[in-house]
Amino acid sequence: MQDGFFSHSDRRGWHGHGLAGLFPPDLSGYHDGARVPLATGLGLLRAMVRREGAWCRLHTEDGFFLHVGRRDDLYIGDRRPHEEAAAQARRLGLTVVPVERSPHDPALDAYDTPPPPAFDGAFWTRVHTLVAERGGVLLEEQYVANARRWHRLTDSSRIAAVRTGLAPRARIAVWPDLTEDIDAVRATLRDTEHLVLLVQQEPDGAIRPARIAEPWMGRTDTTYPTILDGPGRRAGLVPLRPAEHPPLLAGVLPDEDGVLRARWRTNPTPADERRALLASLRVGDVVTGVVASGLDDVGVHVDLDHPQGWALGFLRVPEMSWEYFESVDEVVPIGREIRAQVLHVDFASERVSLSLKALRPDPWQAFAESHREGDTLRGTVTKSVPFGLFVRLAPGVEGLLHTPDATDTPDPVPPVAGIGDEITVVIADIDPERRRIGLHHGPRMRP
Repeated sequence: MQDGFFSHSDRRGWHGHGLAGLFPPDLSGYHDGARVPLATGLGLLRAMVRREGAWCRLHTEDGFFLHVGRRDDLYIGDRRPHEEAAAQARRLGLTVVPVERSPHDPALDAYDTPPPPAFDGAFWTRVHTLVAERGGVLLEEQYVANARRWHRLTDSSRIAAVRTGLAPRARIAVWPDLTEDIDAVRATLRDTEHLVLLVQQEPDGAIRPARIAEPWMGRTDTTYPTILDGPGRRAGLVPLRPAEHPPLLAGVLPDEDGVLRARWRTNPTPADERRALLASLRVGDVVTGVVASGLDDVGVHVDLDHPQGWALGFLRVPEMSWEYFESVDEVVPIGREIRAQVLHVDFASERVSLSLKALRPDPWQAFAESHREGDTLRGTVTKSVPFGLFVRLAPGVEGLLHTPDATDTPDPVPPVAGIGDEITVVIADIDPERRRIGLHHGPRMRP
């Protein structure tokens, strides 16, 4: 089982994990190898198809299986052909295509060699020793892929309470304890070059769900800092890839009979590859992709040119063009191939912010450097507002011509121009910081 199709992030699908009503609120029973009733299996299938946050491979003892792919592909396997079911699926408008095997077949997985050690009695003895020596440790319980629970162990009674509540077959790691020195955590985060998880404890002892940490989270010059300090608050950074900095202890919980049956694959999953793609991108990189879908006046999703780049890019409306446009379809219609610059890589939402403007010269800056107050220009009216007209002075550059008050000028007020009309204007003022140009009416031009 897995917490979503994505790498460890704050994405939870449309309805949290999509497991409401299928498992208890604490998700007990949701773990690798769990046996579930048919109704729960159908609920899991529905959650996967609707992308509601959960992902798993469903199997029966007689060989029947259900696997859901990332692009609404449903793989069904059995020893029987199920011709009637295939015909019914076609009648419902679904495409049925025989394939040699499912790409999610467990037989294609590679696993730890040698397997991880069993987190048994001997390991728990070492946990007690670490707590006695250090005063406390942080225990990470990865109960399904991409999902973790955190427990702070400070004494023997706490160790016993946590031990009895761990999910079967969970992968366990023990890390140094959280610290009250929040400033040290912020400083480390600002300097880190690896992907790490930010773990925070509230004053009541509750530990928040960890999130992928980024250097900006270490800032203190914000009204609402990401890493909170104060009495009872603790925080720590845990490597997202243990190979970069191994834990104090690591292993997998055996079943109740003492046998280690957990299957933890080591070959990269699509989520791992997607996270690796995010980690490879830097601000300023130039990427290519295809516009996939739009969000009205907000922006468009972009499929980057990479096997795991589907819907990874997002291009907001203000970053589409220096010039004014009426509709997004004028600039980036769905299906158009684009070349854009990376503005920001957000691991938490698994999104890459893009800009088309960044790859083109800023026409406003060039205009401001080559024009002065008092210059007379010809421009085209682009928009009418109650207080004046917007006039295009050059591609990507517009000024505001305020509607004059007849009592303020001895000359008759010129007729109001219409959209698309060419008029003569005089630059009244240029504000480089606010990127604003004020205009006056220019002399009337004779035909």
